[in-house]
Amino acid sequence: MSESHVVSGLVAKRAEMSGLIHKYQTEIDRISSEISHIDATIKLFSPEYDLRSIRAKKRRVQNKYFKPGECPRLVLDILRKAGCSITSRKISEAMLQTKGLELNAEMIDQMQRNALGVLKILENKRLVVQGMPEGLARTWMIA
Repeated sequence: MSESHVVSGLVAKRAEMSGLIHKYQTEIDRISSEISHIDATIKLFSPEYDLRSIRAKKRRVQNKYFKPGECPRLVLDILRKAGCSITSRKISEAMLQTKGLELNAEMIDQMQRNALGVLKILENKRLVVQGMPEGLARTWMIA
């Protein structure tokens, strides 16, 4: 009986997950119904239209700190102003200062993840390159 708190915690978590499944299943059913109505309307106007040719649109999750395209521009601006290779941590600190956000460890880590993601994309586009490492940290500079 010493593990009853574990069981009660797991039961509560299961109940929470079941509630989420029910909520999202209801939403899926509602959206499926709407799609059926839209399909019927498309067929009404164009009976020969192949509905299977309609691909699902990907939904992007927007970053709460940046507008679309703002983060890559900001990273490139920081690299241009630096004039030499700098670490992603220094880039993230500069991003926080530019955006006027609080400089704490959690925010620096979040911005560093954003910066590294953007830097990899920019590296694939050949806009930035890796510089000489500073200890264990990689540095980046404009190509």
